[in-house]
Amino acid sequence: MAVQEKRYTSEEFHAFIGRPENRDRLFELIDGVIIQKMASFTPSQIAMRIGRYLGIFVDEHNLGYVTGADGTYILAPGFELIPDAAFISKVRLPVIPEREVEGPPDLAVEVKSPTDSKRELRRKAEDYLRFGTKMVWLVFPDEQRIEVYVQDQDVLDVEIDGVLDGGNVLPGFTLLVRKIFPD
Repeated sequence: MAVQEKRYTSEEFHAFIGRPENRDRLFELIDGVIIQKMASFTPSQIAMRIGRYLGIFVDEHNLGYVTGADGTYILAPGFELIPDAAFISKVRLPVIPEREVEGPPDLAVEVKSPTDSKRELRRKAEDYLRFGTKMVWLVFPDEQRIEVYVQDQDVLDVEIDGVLDGGNVLPGFTLLVRKIFPD
């Protein structure tokens, strides 16, 4: 949900989210427009499941960091996104920042909530790729499927009986799609 159609700079955005009335709310900056992220139980549960599987794999192989729905990545001026789950390698992030990560995650996961449109999510996936994210998973809970975006490749549609894999981002990582959706 757009808060306003005015284009904001990063400085104006940080002033806006720093206001007392906004401290317990999550916002993204997409092409200079402030978008409020709305909480929703099922997408949150799915994102946590994905994050748990990613986190176990990443920790076991000492690869980097997995963030949840309040880990902000500054992709470029005017683009500060909060993926529902994400991975960034230690190679790309040798020092953990105090706040936002300057740069894109290696893998971004966005779970469609009732207030999201497919068009908005797909545009967000393209933004991630445009600014350097290597892989994006768009998760559609109602359809129990995932769209996988990788730079210069066709979108891959993975159904409920399929398997997600980490490709070149997380070689060796696999996850049965069935495991991430609530029973």
